[in-house]
Amino acid sequence: MNNSEAKLEYDIQKRARAGTRATLRAAVALYIAYLGRNIIQGVRDGSSSMAPWIGWTAGIVFLAAAVGTGVYAYRRWRLDLEAARLPVSESKQEESHDAE
Repeated sequence: MNNSEAKLEYDIQKRARAGTRATLRAAVALYIAYLGRNIIQGVRDGSSSMAPWIGWTAGIVFLAAAVGTGVYAYRRWRLDLEAARLPVSESKQEESHDAE
């Protein structure tokens, strides 16, 4: 790991916005997983009025959607964080080359 990788600088507002969006997307993913778990639990307990195969299918679809939303949230966060990175100035590049 060189010196420029160790000290990355970010635009504060863009980085905060990326974190806020990622948190909200993660909350949505968790809620969708919660709904899927409740559907499956209702079918298993017999407290659901829907047919078992429909309940299992709906629960699995909700859980898959939660995983997909989580993966999307992570990838989008990484892209937003990369977009928030400030360009390295020329003087800092010269300092890192002098240090090597």
